[in-house]
Amino acid sequence: MIRSLASSAPGFAITAVSVVLLWQVIPWTPTLTSLRTADPLLVAMAILCLVASLVAKTVRWRLLLPETSPVTTRRLYRILHISFLLNNVLPARLGDVARVAMTSRQPGVRLGHVLSSMLTERVTDTITLMLCFLAVSPFLPVPARYEGLKTAAWVAIAVLAAAVAAGAIFRARLNTVARSERLRRRLPANRRIRAEAASFADGLGRLFARDRVVHIWGWSWTAWVGAFAINYLLMQALHIDAPFAVAVLLTCTTNLAMLLPSSPGAIGVFHVAATASLLPFGVPEARALSFAILAHLVNVVPVSLIGAALLLAGHERFSPSALRREAELATQRTPEI
Repeated sequence: MIRSLASSAPGFAITAVSVVLLWQVIPWTPTLTSLRTADPLLVAMAILCLVASLVAKTVRWRLLLPETSPVTTRRLYRILHISFLLNNVLPARLGDVARVAMTSRQPGVRLGHVLSSMLTERVTDTITLMLCFLAVSPFLPVPARYEGLKTAAWVAIAVLAAAVAAGAIFRARLNTVARSERLRRRLPANRRIRAEAASFADGLGRLFARDRVVHIWGWSWTAWVGAFAINYLLMQALHIDAPFAVAVLLTCTTNLAMLLPSSPGAIGVFHVAATASLLPFGVPEARALSFAILAHLVNVVPVSLIGAALLLAGHERFSPSALRREAELATQRTPEI
């Protein structure tokens, strides 16, 4: 318990600093006034886009798992919602541990399959967001004094692109090494560990498999277009006059910010990222913060409520102590390939 709290301390510290910064810098009375003027119809449409985006991500996830497994997309959708709920209310991203635990219990799905599918999701999401930013960046109405930030973003994307290209170039070699008998002989003489290593390598190969590549990338783009639509609709709901390209930028910056350690639900870091992303486009500080608050609520509350309902209606029961045990077991069983 003490170790878990200690590992979460940096995240809570970053959240505290973010909240204090926003509280001190931005006036709250106009922020609340702006929130009260939000168009409820557009907010409802944004929530529908959120649900559609999660459905697309679930379909993509099913394609990344073994086709021989009888696990259904509906079941995976339920697991995804529950994991989001737990990530929003528990520290140390225990929702991801619960996702691994629940999915690896499904028939025909091994721990290696789940880990590789989640890793592949990160790869597809990163590449998709990079390409989307590159597509819209020429159309961002960025003032001259912020051009340096755009240049820095291009440099960062170039570095990421180089890393992805290197991974693609050496993918065949890495797969060969992962499947080699010499490596498997060096693994502990435990059939389960060897089987997990094989399933992990098999799962990574699905990203560019000829029979799935179009569908996987198609559903990935569908999911993120839905995410862009959420931000655009919420900007319109708050009467923020900004082009669709800004909605794409907001999606990229907030998702990047959520990689940082923070409290459950990415409170604080999400709000700072969203607010700071709108200020260069002439959006008043209070209105920018009102967007951040509304966007966070739309992305967290509906998903959490659905996840809670699905958790109560199902058979899975997770306590923080049980999740910590699952995390330790997952670490012990993770294939080192």
